[in-house]
Order: sequence, then C-alpha cells, then structure tokens
Amino acid sequence: MSDLPDTQRSAYLVRPGLVEVRPVPVPRPGPGEVLVRVEFALAGGTDRKAFFRGHPQIPMPGPFGHRYAGRVVALGDDAPPFTIGGPIMGVHSAPCLRCSLCRRGRQHLCPDVMREKVLGAFGQYLCIPAQVARHNLFARPESLSSQHATFLEPLACVVHGLESIDWHGVESVFVLGLGAMGLLFARMLPHYTDANRFAAGRRTPRVELARGFGIEPVADLTSSTLAEQWHADERFDVVIECTGKVEGWQESFARAAPGGQVLFFGGLPRDTIFPVDSYRLHYEEIRLLGDFHFNPRDVAMARDHLLAGAIDPDPLISGVLPLDDLATAFERMQSGEGIQYAIDPWG
Repeated sequence: MSDLPDTQRSAYLVRPGLVEVRPVPVPRPGPGEVLVRVEFALAGGTDRKAFFRGHPQIPMPGPFGHRYAGRVVALGDDAPPFTIGGPIMGVHSAPCLRCSLCRRGRQHLCPDVMREKVLGAFGQYLCIPAQVARHNLFARPESLSSQHATFLEPLACVVHGLESIDWHGVESVFVLGLGAMGLLFARMLPHYTDANRFAAGRRTPRVELARGFGIEPVADLTSSTLAEQWHADERFDVVIECTGKVEGWQESFARAAPGGQVLFFGGLPRDTIFPVDSYRLHYEEIRLLGDFHFNPRDVAMARDHLLAGAIDPDPLISGVLPLDDLATAFERMQSGEGIQYAIDPWG
C-alpha cells in the first residue's frame, strides 16, 4: 500500500443544498476490508433527495454517495481474496446474518443492515467495510463497464420488489411514477411476467422512454391528471407505486383490481397517515406490500441480470459529469433535465 496517495478528493454533504469537494485522507483497509479506486459513481434519486432535504441514513456533514464501481487497490488482513487491480462491483450495506430477522430470511429488515454502510462513493477511493465486502462485493468481468456496474444497487432494490409479488394469474401491471426507479421497474417487468404493461408519469421524455421499453399505453401526466385520461374503472392486477407521495399511494390503491396487489416502492416520511377504503381492502382482498431495501439474494440476482445483459442502463444515464459538478447533477435532476448521472471522480 506504499504506492497509495495520502489524500484524495471526496464530496461531502455539508447540509441540504451544499456539497463540498474536500481533500481527505485515503483510508487504509483494516481487517476484512477492501480499498477500491472508484471509477464511476451513480448520482440518483436518493442522493438528490439527500442533497435537497437531507436523509436519515446519510449523516451531515459527511461523505456522500453509495452507488459505485471500481478496482481493488488494497486488501486488509483476512479480506476476501479479490485480485489487486481487479474490477469490482458492490452495494453499500449488508445484514448481520445472525439476528432473528436474518435467520428467518428477512435480511433486508436486519436492525444492523445499515450499521457499517458504505458512504463516500463520490470520491476517488472508497473503503468497503468487512461485512459488506464479505457478502455484497463481487468481482466484475471486464466486459461489464464500470458505468453499468453502478446499477447493481438500484437493480437489487427493484429485484427485491419484483420478487415479493405473486405473479400467478396476473394479467395487467401498472407502474405509477417514471423516475429512475419507475423506469427500471418498467424495464425489468418482462423478466417476471407476460402480463399487459401500463405506466403513467410526468415529463414527456420519460414517458417516451417507457414506451421504448415496450410499455403501452403510457399516460403522460405532465399537463393533465390520470383521472382526466383514464376512466376510474381502469384497474390492474398489480400496481407498482414509484412516486413517493401520498397522492401516489392513494392513486395506486384506487387503481388496484379486486384481488390485486399494490407494491409501495416510494417511501413516505415517518408518521405519514395513508387512508384506505376498508371495504375494498377487506371484501376485494387487495394486498398491500411494503418494499424496502434488498437482501444478499436480491443483490446476487441483480448481478446475474447485469452480467446477462438483461437491461441496458445507457438510456437511464443522462450524462457523465466530473466530481466538481456533482451539485449540477442534482439540480438538473430536480428540474427534470436528467434521470441519473454517472460521476467521474477523476474528471
């Protein structure tokens, strides 16, 4: 490790609306840890929300970014046997695998799943904690680009949601909300069902992108509401909610057919009250599914999808920006100019 530099450039989220690129020490990996030279990081919706209003899992001030791909440059004692210089891909967390929830197969709900999370992907070097390195860090073939590999984490989240749905007898699926994650759901649906696929979202370029993924019809909500375009009786066997707004949750429930399922992917703030029609919930047997995070199986499946070329991430990357333009990426996403941006920490 003697050839490693002493300092690196790394983005710190100081407070909502302010990110600074600072010189900070390059960490040396401890027992079980892996040091990665970051090639690209992905700036997505979670980062945008944290930038503008903060996030409970992203302390401020502190290192920023959690979707990454790069190459191994150093290994701590007893670290997994990665090759120095070898390309890797990974996610930012891992469960303990010892608690009662983990033992029951609910690793995504482990109380310690975020205890040693990876933050600092918007930087030149990133130290992967031992638990994450052991369970959720993978060697990456050279054939998979580092830009595409940054999609491992969001794709694992989507896989987790799709795996929780009972697809038996499903004839129609509706995705509400066409941000980055809604579009990723839309892109992955053919790998889970042959059902008819529908979607709705704002911003015409995203609507057109969903159509390019084989979704039809797609309601463009840029200038008119869903109620103005589709009759209230237009309901679906599966509704995937990706707006993260109370109105979106309500619309999703209203659009569920009898016996249908609603997957609530877009989270709401703690203590938010979501009213439902108890008659429909009970007598029409509508299943409401919460959706949070992922477990190691989901990560492994997402990796398999990426390696198999199941999705082309390029349409979901709106451009490449240098580290110094990180705030610009969030401002563009906020204004609807882009979906997600690849961040080059060396640019």
